[in-house]
Amino acid sequence: MRSDVKKPTEMNIFVRCAVVLFVAASVFSAVGILMRYNDYRDKIEELEAEKAEYVENIERIKYELDLEFDDEYVIRIAKEKLNLCMPNEAVYYNGLD
Repeated sequence: MRSDVKKPTEMNIFVRCAVVLFVAASVFSAVGILMRYNDYRDKIEELEAEKAEYVENIERIKYELDLEFDDEYVIRIAKEKLNLCMPNEAVYYNGLD
C-alpha cells in the first residue's frame, strides 16, 4: 500500500471538520444579518414616526396659511407666537408650562 494515500477515516475527519466550520460560519453570518435587519427595521420605524410628525406640521401650517388675514388672526398670532397681550388685559402665569 502506498504511504501518500490517506485512509478513509482521516478523510472523514477532515470533511466533518470542514462541514462543522462551514455551518458555524453560516450561523454567525446569519445572526449578523438578522441583527442588522432588526437595526434597519427599527430605524425605519423611527423615520416613519418622524415623517408623520412632519406631515402633521405641514398640514397645520397649510391650514394656518389658508386662514383669513384679519384682525382676529393678527391678535391670535401675536398672543401665541410673540407672547403679547392687549392693553389693560390681565395676564396670569402658572407653573404648568
